[in-house]
Amino acid sequence: MNNLKTLTAAIAFATFGIGAPAVMAQAGGAPAQQQYEQGQPAAAPISDENLEKFVEADADVAELRDEFSEKLSKAEDQEEAQKLQLEAQEKMVEAVQDADLDVPTYNEIATRMQTDPELQQRVESLK
Repeated sequence: MNNLKTLTAAIAFATFGIGAPAVMAQAGGAPAQQQYEQGQPAAAPISDENLEKFVEADADVAELRDEFSEKLSKAEDQEEAQKLQLEAQEKMVEAVQDADLDVPTYNEIATRMQTDPELQQRVESLK
C-alpha cells in the first residue's frame, strides 16, 4: 500500500505539477544551463521504446487530467476535492502502468522535457 502512495505522489508531481517546472525553467533558463556547463553529469539517454510508451501514457494522463480538472472545479468542499485528487492520481498511475511504463521513468521523461528541446522534438515526432 505504501508503494501505491509513493507512486501516486510521484505521478501527481508529473501531472498536476508539470506547469510549475515549465515556468521555473523559462524564468531561470540561464542558471540551469550553467549547471550543465559546470560539469553536472548528463542524464542517461531515453530509449525510443520508452518514449513511445511515454507518449501513449501521456495522452491518457492528459485526458484524465482534463476530466478531473473539470470535476475539481465543481467540487463543493475540500473533502470532495481531496477524494477527486486521489482518484485522479490512482487512475493516472494505472494509465502509466497500462502503457507498460513505470512511474519514475514517466516522471523523468516529463521533467526532462521541460529543459531538453531535443527530447521534446523526439516526443512530438511520435505523436
